[in-house]
Amino acid sequence: MNTFIASPGFDASRFQGTTLILPSVSIGNVPQLTTDLLLAALKLDRVGCIEDENVVPVLGPADRPLETSVTSTSASSTPSLSSGLSLAVEVFQSKDGKWTLIQQRSPTVAHRSGHYVENLVQFIKDSQFDQVVLLASADGARRTDNQLRSGHPVRFIGSPALNPELRSLIEHQLQILPLERIPATEEEALREQQPTSVLSERVLSERVQDIQLEQTPSSSTTTPKNLLEPVPRIPSGGIARRLHALCQQSEISILTLVAFAMEGDNAEDAIFLANVLNAVLKVYTPTEEQVQRGEGGWKVPKSWDSLYGNSYPQDMYQ
Repeated sequence: MNTFIASPGFDASRFQGTTLILPSVSIGNVPQLTTDLLLAALKLDRVGCIEDENVVPVLGPADRPLETSVTSTSASSTPSLSSGLSLAVEVFQSKDGKWTLIQQRSPTVAHRSGHYVENLVQFIKDSQFDQVVLLASADGARRTDNQLRSGHPVRFIGSPALNPELRSLIEHQLQILPLERIPATEEEALREQQPTSVLSERVLSERVQDIQLEQTPSSSTTTPKNLLEPVPRIPSGGIARRLHALCQQSEISILTLVAFAMEGDNAEDAIFLANVLNAVLKVYTPTEEQVQRGEGGWKVPKSWDSLYGNSYPQDMYQ
């Protein structure tokens, strides 16, 4: 089910032919932080939201940079925050109609990620995007010996429908390797052997006794193992593997960029992933005037001011 709700005056047909970039809520929140950087640098317009019952609802102030306003009684200017609210899953588009971004600010409801992925894929199909770029992060502690030796913290997964020139750019010019197979843990292997775990269904029913979620005969909270098998495992990667697999099955051109990360201060990881994405797609190209003003790099969003708490007094360790 397509759960996209357009903003007043926006025609969803404008999605056709654009490139969709979206994050998978993953370890360290690296994909979401990277999307924050893109939104701050590109100054995209919010064109709608995805209202999906399978995502935890959140509401907060909009993440906008400080703007300058001038009062009529004084020539002095004072900074003021832009008005507006942020929702759980919002959709943005560039003014030239080339880029469409989804920002997801909350996780999926437990055991409902499969339904959310199916709705996302339906939205992608209906919108007729030219290609999809999925950002994900994987548990750095699960890297294999070869991945540790390679030194590059980013891998990619490309569907058969991916543009061959783009694949060549990634592999040969940027020298980013395809994501290797990562062995399953004992828990993962057991879960894959029992895709329709009765235990999971019982736990779910106990947790949401008073919540009625819509069920359809064709929907399930799990994805068949044979569908996931062609896509390498992405430890702590959220919905990335499942979404890539379903897009690949639907012959959608999808590129998944996976950054190895650990929990902690992941701002630098997000900047690195943003640089990799920009090298692949040339999303952000600052003008000469911006470079001269020292604004050629990524802009830190206002929400990052308190992302990892207040800084500590430097003299406390002296």
